[in-house]
Amino acid sequence: MIKMMNKIRQLKTNEDGFTLIEMMIVVAIIAILTAIALPKFNESLAMANTSRVQADLQSLDTAISMYKVQNNKAPQNISDLSEYIDVDNVKAPTGDVYVNGVLTANETGENYSLNSDKTNATFMGKTRVEFGKNSGNE
Repeated sequence: MIKMMNKIRQLKTNEDGFTLIEMMIVVAIIAILTAIALPKFNESLAMANTSRVQADLQSLDTAISMYKVQNNKAPQNISDLSEYIDVDNVKAPTGDVYVNGVLTANETGENYSLNSDKTNATFMGKTRVEFGKNSGNE
């Protein structure tokens, strides 16, 4: 019994923690992994925002066409389309999107609108075909 107690005391006194160098290496590895993962995450988020804008603009363009067929005139603003689409829930993303292959920030918090001749929906002054990672991507 005394041998076992001495062994336990000896184990307790020989416990070593991590050294400062070991902790610095772990922190450096975590920083490197973060530096690799964060840009990929931001790119994925921008691609998701771009896809959302394309889908929303396609839905709005379809609603514009339906409005023109039923009313024999173009809508004057997005709210005119409420019979065809839930315009209150169609909100543009606030993050980055790809416009003609260029990562672009929606800095003004702009929402969807109609182009000057009221034939298409736009976002940031661009139609659906102008959004995409590759230029000309639909």
